[in-house]
Amino acid sequence: MRIALFTPFSPELGGGSAQLRSHLRYLPELDVQWYYLANQPTANPRHKYKWLGPRLTTAELLSDLSARTGFLPGSKSRVRNLVDQIEADLYWVVGHYEGISVASELIAQGKKVHLTIHDDPFGTWIRSQTYTMFRPLLRNAFPRLLRAVQSIDVTSWGMRNLYRQKYVVKCFALYLHIPELPQLSVSPDPSHLAIGHIGTLYHPQPFLRFVSACKKLAEQEKRSLRIVRIGSSPEMDAIAAADPEIFASHGDLSEENAIPILATCDLLYAMYPAGKKYELFRRTSLPVKVSTYVQAQRPIFAHTPRDSTLACVVAKYKIGKICESGFEDDIASDIRILLDQSVPRENFERARSELMGSVQVRQLAAVLRGKAWQDLSESDCGDFSNAAGRCDMLR
Repeated sequence: MRIALFTPFSPELGGGSAQLRSHLRYLPELDVQWYYLANQPTANPRHKYKWLGPRLTTAELLSDLSARTGFLPGSKSRVRNLVDQIEADLYWVVGHYEGISVASELIAQGKKVHLTIHDDPFGTWIRSQTYTMFRPLLRNAFPRLLRAVQSIDVTSWGMRNLYRQKYVVKCFALYLHIPELPQLSVSPDPSHLAIGHIGTLYHPQPFLRFVSACKKLAEQEKRSLRIVRIGSSPEMDAIAAADPEIFASHGDLSEENAIPILATCDLLYAMYPAGKKYELFRRTSLPVKVSTYVQAQRPIFAHTPRDSTLACVVAKYKIGKICESGFEDDIASDIRILLDQSVPRENFERARSELMGSVQVRQLAAVLRGKAWQDLSESDCGDFSNAAGRCDMLR
């Protein structure tokens, strides 16, 4: 069976691509051709990667979704041209931006579609002024698409439970796959207070306050502050440019090369912003950086409201500390508590096994072969949003 995987992003960049590659690596028996949109082809093209051209402009995407919903006049021609270049028995589409239009066109042509949702489009587009105008179109197009596809995987327990209840669709949670934890021989340098971060920073203000708290703490302990930065993030660029002496920037690295560097840090920073604007996003998405942090086996400082998936993971597996506060003194106090505690390797192993283990890959394999996946076991995060205490680490 030929499977066409479509993504509106490069196969070699970003967390979504890393997640997909982690699944394909352990499904070598499947015949998957990866089609993608990007400004240019990958630097090292492979025979299973096929570039379809640049992404749609905002106007082209608006025109396509308008034509599909009847909300406004529009044109489906660009998306139809993309679909005409893809031929397969099953179409596997990441339902993000152009993926929604591509999947909708495939359904209109009577094709079999498996849909992957990494980020809820309502939660993503509400944060962008550019895509505010798309919300009425999404309310029509997205639920209809979910109910028309053959199968769906989503990126967290929270999204799975929401979609089952809100849209009455069958779906399962699928996260980045880690077959085993690496054996690491590195450790933090006691002369530094080393903070690690990889990937995107969703909002600069909480991180700025965190950095200020780290500076105070490092000064009190007569240690030099070092913020180890891997990957790119426009929100962090400005912060690093204003304080370059404390940042050690390593650029884009493979996960394999990033893990030993992060393992030398005292703790690893992850955040989801507070506020109504970010609520759906933080309750349904799950940062891909969590998988890298789990493999680095260093405590996670989860700077996030308790209703987030990030807080659920850190609390359930006891792999770090949740801090909801935006006050520097509170943040410094919580950093100190986390530094004084250690997280056993078995906690990271449990997170890897239950969240990122082989069951989810077997579910995906069953779905892509058109077989039943519901008989495989599922886990759930539980609800830690009302747990007592401002920033308690669950023991």
